[in-house]
Amino acid sequence: MATDYKQQFIEFLVRTNALKFGEFTLKSGRKCPYFLNIGQFYNASLAVQLFDYYAQSLVENGMDFDVVFGPAYKGITLCVGVSAAYYFRAKRDVAFSFNRKEAKDHGEGGMLVGAPITKDSKVVIVDDVMTAGTALRESLDLLKKIGDPKIAGVLIAVDRMEKGQGEKSAVQEVKDEFGIDVFAIVTLDDIISALYNKEIDGKVYIDDVQMKAIQAYRDQYGVK
Repeated sequence: MATDYKQQFIEFLVRTNALKFGEFTLKSGRKCPYFLNIGQFYNASLAVQLFDYYAQSLVENGMDFDVVFGPAYKGITLCVGVSAAYYFRAKRDVAFSFNRKEAKDHGEGGMLVGAPITKDSKVVIVDDVMTAGTALRESLDLLKKIGDPKIAGVLIAVDRMEKGQGEKSAVQEVKDEFGIDVFAIVTLDDIISALYNKEIDGKVYIDDVQMKAIQAYRDQYGVK
């Protein structure tokens, strides 16, 4: 793992119990030996750190964008916080926008809150994880209907490196289907490299038993 902030991010995830190991049933129905809960960061001190990790990744990946879009619900706080963190880190002002689950029929109306999105907008979408890519497809469909902006990329916290709707990864499917790059602050390989049989504050989060469970899951759902 070449970048220090990635190691720091992984340690941050396990220290805050946002990244857990055990047995969890995902929205997709898959039973997974690990789970990431971005909703764990509900204190200001933790949220600020989370947003800055996203901002560091945006800077590192050099994405050209002017709007940070977050899909409701978790993406709402992400797009606001990440755009602010990016401003402080990159010294460049960008806007943010998020969608409502239901269109507002009074006041300003519409499906979006925040910056208007047009065909001239360059949008980066921020979210927590991507498994099958269903939620991202919904966001892309919504954005196309609203303003059909240029999608500069997608940034997620963790690339689970597993199959999407077919045999390819969800990340690769999005690239092939839409021509959009999906970036992640860290991948599952990064997490294994950082945690397998290594102590963080005196605790080993991925021991041989846990690693065996992760490998079995990857044998069934993973991609290289």
